[in-house]
Amino acid sequence: MSSSSAAATAPVAPVRSALRGWRRAWQLLDAPPEDRKVPGTLLIAGFVLAVSLGASVYTVSTGWALAYSDAQSHLTIARRIVDSMAPGFAQLGTVWLPVPHLLLVPLVQLDPLFHSGWAAALLGSFSLAGTAAGLYRIVARLGIGRAGRLAMVLMLVANPSVLYLYTTALTEPVLLLFLVAALAGLTRWALGTRRMSAGELAIFAGLPTAAAMLSRYEGWMLALTGTIFVILVTIRRTRSLRQVMIMGAGFAWIPALSVLWWLAYNWGIYGDPLEFMFGQYSASAQQSSISGSGLLPTKGNLGLTLVTFHASVLGTAGTLLLVLAGAGLLLAAYRWRLSTAGLVFWLTASAYVFAVLSMYMGQTAINNAHSLPSTWWNNRFAMTAMPLYLVAAALAVDRVFARFPAHRARAVLAGMLLVATVLQANWWANGPIARVPVLAEAQMSRDSTRYSTEAARWLSEHYDGGSVLIDESARGNSVIPLLGIDISQIYLRASGDLFDQALANPAAHARWILLNVEEEGSAINSGPVDLVDQALTRLPAVRAHYHTVYSSPTHAVLQRND
Repeated sequence: MSSSSAAATAPVAPVRSALRGWRRAWQLLDAPPEDRKVPGTLLIAGFVLAVSLGASVYTVSTGWALAYSDAQSHLTIARRIVDSMAPGFAQLGTVWLPVPHLLLVPLVQLDPLFHSGWAAALLGSFSLAGTAAGLYRIVARLGIGRAGRLAMVLMLVANPSVLYLYTTALTEPVLLLFLVAALAGLTRWALGTRRMSAGELAIFAGLPTAAAMLSRYEGWMLALTGTIFVILVTIRRTRSLRQVMIMGAGFAWIPALSVLWWLAYNWGIYGDPLEFMFGQYSASAQQSSISGSGLLPTKGNLGLTLVTFHASVLGTAGTLLLVLAGAGLLLAAYRWRLSTAGLVFWLTASAYVFAVLSMYMGQTAINNAHSLPSTWWNNRFAMTAMPLYLVAAALAVDRVFARFPAHRARAVLAGMLLVATVLQANWWANGPIARVPVLAEAQMSRDSTRYSTEAARWLSEHYDGGSVLIDESARGNSVIPLLGIDISQIYLRASGDLFDQALANPAAHARWILLNVEEEGSAINSGPVDLVDQALTRLPAVRAHYHTVYSSPTHAVLQRND
């Protein structure tokens, strides 16, 4: 071969190698599941991870990753477990379940990750990759082919609500990660070619269920429905009471231990094992206050509950996904009914059922354009039902493609689905705040804390040493990551006795004070009154030791006179 011929063929080899790689990947995405693995899972996880990290670059750089006040609170809780004036597991508190904070602990120890929000974005990106991989494994074991699998992943990553939430420190991403992992484990146990032992069931399904239970309370519903699922499938398989007890206990014992641990934690820290249910900061206490103000109209009203919740679903899931999911639900009811595959499918509805029940029973408040009152609040809760919609949509797409086996027909169908996805994404993009409830909530939270954010950034720029006193639990005061100050130098309400001492004699403890100066009942921010402002109001002589260096309509920064 001449040198000129060799030069001409040299670039061809890498192209051929790349084509072989693409062909191999394409084949993997349609391969049937094996006993222990599902071909193509890593490809899906890697792709979704890259997309999520790209979204994180935007949200973190623009500050949107910290727009939700709760997101900053979650970061603060995780940081103060190890680094604060009173470190320890008591810093987990009892308002929120502990697993999301525990997973954040190693990441928030790095100041750049903590103050920017990248700690949450990294955790969320890997959570989204894991969620996508779990959903892919579920639909593959349900017999759904490549078209349905890829359509499901496409609709997941083309959803702005999904991409945004998974860049924040909110708890939904971690819940969905473990919820889907548990569902994938149960699917493998029920539909796999090899019978799993009770021990394997505990590891692959019971353990992620326990993690979901300690992430959000939707996980508790999965523990109940998952146990019923295991019992029904075991009865169908063996007709043996002994096997029913073995497999049921195999799934349930780790989730049961997680509940006992949480009760013991509440008892040991707060002296009441049910503090998380009925304590002063519990959801029950908050809902009682809301209900007393007449702002919980869905309680006991099934019609309004369904309208309000499904309005959130429409905004977060999108029309395209819901149309396909509706078709998938009908297909599942007709094709699978209550077969084992059908039971797997209906099990994905656990979080949906929990969300509707909790609204109807008055345990959850969601507000949107179709609720009373009409505002934006907690619409992100509808995201927990996404596994049901995505699996149903995957089934619908798979059945449509199965009816048109010709390559040309499938190419046309794929093009139509891609165009529909682009049109849906474009509709969202042309009015993201008005059309995406999750972003509307984030914007509302950002607006309502504008003054506290400005005060925090001012203090961050002018801070030159000394301790800071702030009641981070007061309305609008969840700004600790924005301060850029070593948290071990900040007296927080979570500091316990140290905070009480600083509150009794601020001048002896804190060089700086950041406080909310709104009057009680103000509509600008929601939440408890600032205990520091109350103390300074009662003790005017103490206030004389400080001068105001920054003020706004709702917040002020004081510096000690020395």
